[in-house]
Amino acid sequence: MRKYIIVMLFTAAAVILGACGSPENKVLSNIETIEENTVPALTDTIQNIIDREAEMSALFNTSVTDEELSDFKNDQSPLYENLNQRSELAAGLTEIEEELKSMSENIGSADVSESEELKEEQVQQLAETVEKLGESIKNVREGYENVSSTETAFFESLASENADYNTLNEGITEVNEVHGEVAAYYQSINEQLQAFQNGSNEMKNALGEKTAGSEKSAQVETGTTDVKTEESASQKLYTVDPETSAIVPSSEEAEPAAVLLTIDDAPDENAVAMAHTLKELGAPAIFFVNGMFIESEEGREKLKEIHELGFEIGNHTYNHFNMQEITPEDTALEIIDTSDLIEEAVGERPKYFRAPFGVNSEASISTAEKENMTVMNWTYGFDWEPEYQEAESLADIMVNTEMLGDGANLLMHDRTWTSEALRDIVNGLRDKGYTLIDPKTIDTEGGVTE
Repeated sequence: MRKYIIVMLFTAAAVILGACGSPENKVLSNIETIEENTVPALTDTIQNIIDREAEMSALFNTSVTDEELSDFKNDQSPLYENLNQRSELAAGLTEIEEELKSMSENIGSADVSESEELKEEQVQQLAETVEKLGESIKNVREGYENVSSTETAFFESLASENADYNTLNEGITEVNEVHGEVAAYYQSINEQLQAFQNGSNEMKNALGEKTAGSEKSAQVETGTTDVKTEESASQKLYTVDPETSAIVPSSEEAEPAAVLLTIDDAPDENAVAMAHTLKELGAPAIFFVNGMFIESEEGREKLKEIHELGFEIGNHTYNHFNMQEITPEDTALEIIDTSDLIEEAVGERPKYFRAPFGVNSEASISTAEKENMTVMNWTYGFDWEPEYQEAESLADIMVNTEMLGDGANLLMHDRTWTSEALRDIVNGLRDKGYTLIDPKTIDTEGGVTE
């Protein structure tokens, strides 16, 4: 009994001291708790989720090769076990979310109006950052509820008697789309973690405390593992029409009501943002690259980021010259040097070539063929025309033009207004019933030949 009373007295004393502590100490105490306890718990949980995602991809590839598809029919299989593990980890984020909400309120309620070291504006901004971090975590948690239901429905669809390749392909696309949404929330968490670190370091400096200095701030890996199978990655469903550059079915399993998205002149100012938008929407595309943009380390990092998000990289020459206005020797240099730079940045050579202005020459076709690239132009595009250099008008014409049809090869560019219109373009195409073609399903045997 005496021991219990002593413990209670110490507890009461701690509460009293905490209440009487200075506002500066109150802010600092919450910062240290977040740094030492909350952030490590957060990053560990999300990393565990991402690790389980990688395991799921391997499990899926193994399970789909079984002709009986037994794992999809058994809700006790490793596939379902993995899904349940990820769902439980995501649900466990609730506690972290609540902790951050409480600490945001604690920081925001600190009265530093008479403090010589801290400014009220700084404290409120940090409180808002902590609150936003909690909201991003909530988005991940709720997003994983969607992941769970989508994957469960996909597994059950594969277990049905009517399952075919379209069931597989459409299911993979839908699953990757919801994973892309969660990946965007991971990115938001990283942004808030960095903002929190910056704000807390600023306050620690003001209070004469040790900061994180040059140490790397906590971050979560934002890349998630898309669901793919050897079959879906290698099966060729489409070819490039040599006359029109439309993407036409070459297999009975191809979806005819489908279009291809392409982005030229990357990676200049907007390509990375465009890639993140497309990733979030689960929309595949080809980014055609100019070598002049990837000579610098910054440019190579941009390209690497786009590639790591899962996008196909194409060759758009080095300097964007008209291929019919330069010598065959210079043409070869324009193309080969760009492929070399792309390979240096992302580890593989491009599979697609597009000539600037859509103007090819014998030398450009010949060089592309020697480089094992499929040559394509486009069927339509508008974002270089003055009347469509604004997001709303561009989105409207891209979706409602009479030129939109099965196999359309849509040309867009690394431009601010195109980036701003991209989400509406993708959603508008889908609303009209079009599937977005994965470049990996295009046969290299097709393409422009003259």
